[in-house]
This record gives sequence, structure tokens and C-alpha cells, in this order.
Amino acid sequence: MAAAKKSQPAQQGSPEIAKLQAECVALKQEADRLKDIAGRAQADLQNAKERLERERQDVGKFALAGALTRLLPTIDNFQRAFQHLPQELSVNDWVKGVAAIEQELVKQVTDLGLQKINALGQPLDPAKHEVLQTGPGEQDTVIEVFEEGYEFNGRILRPAKVKVGDGQ
Repeated sequence: MAAAKKSQPAQQGSPEIAKLQAECVALKQEADRLKDIAGRAQADLQNAKERLERERQDVGKFALAGALTRLLPTIDNFQRAFQHLPQELSVNDWVKGVAAIEQELVKQVTDLGLQKINALGQPLDPAKHEVLQTGPGEQDTVIEVFEEGYEFNGRILRPAKVKVGDGQ
């Protein structure tokens, strides 16, 4: 008789089948939940990789910004020196050599991405211009530049120090 019980298939309504079906449903739900977690983790990893790559590119792009900022006073000093150069010295070979050095320095930093901000005659832009004075001239238009401003790869390194018109 024991052999007869073993050979009989479990009846559809039996508690064992219901229990197994419930376990299957629970296992399927758990598998779906784990697939969702794995998919989110994979997406997070991909986003992190992309963010790190962008940050790496930004670091490379702007790594020179600090060094260029430190060179700006040297460029300013060269320009001031040539603005106040006595006329009789302008033909001196030594002065011409120093001028060539200044031009080469400016060319090198320009090739690296440094650009002078064109301020004279431009409308006032607080991001690019630092107003030191106002005077007679067209309202909120740069009428004089005291110190050149520079940007590097689209980022302002130093705003131009300017005088703007007060509308009189």
C-alpha cells in the first residue's frame, strides 16, 4: 500500500502544491527584485564612469589655469614697460629683443588657451569687467581699460579692470 501512495501523483488542490506554487511566486519576485537591483547598480556604475571621465577632462583642461594666473602680472609688466618706453629707445636692438620675448610669451600662453577679454567699447558685463571708475560716456559701456582681463578655456581667470560711462 505504501507503494501505491508513492506512485500516485499529488493532487492539484493539495497543500504541498499550493506551498510550492507560493514559493515559486516568491522566488520569481525575489529574482525580479535582484534583477532590478543589478540593473540599477550597472547604471550607477556607468554614470560614475562617465562623471569621472568628465572630471578627468576638466582637470586636464584647467590644470594650467593656476600657472597662467601667476604669469598674468608678468605679461602686464611687459605691457606697461612698453607703453612707457622712451621713443629714443624703441629702435634699440636690446629693446627689440625684449619685445620679441614678450611676444613669444604671449603667443605661447595664447596657444595654451589663454585669451584676452576684449573690453574697450563693450557693454558692461559684471562677469568679465571689474568697474573701478565711472566717467562721462555712454551709460554702462567700457570707456577705458586699466588692466586687461583674461579667460582660459571659457573660464574667467581675471576680470578686466575698467572705467565705464555714467551716461553724461
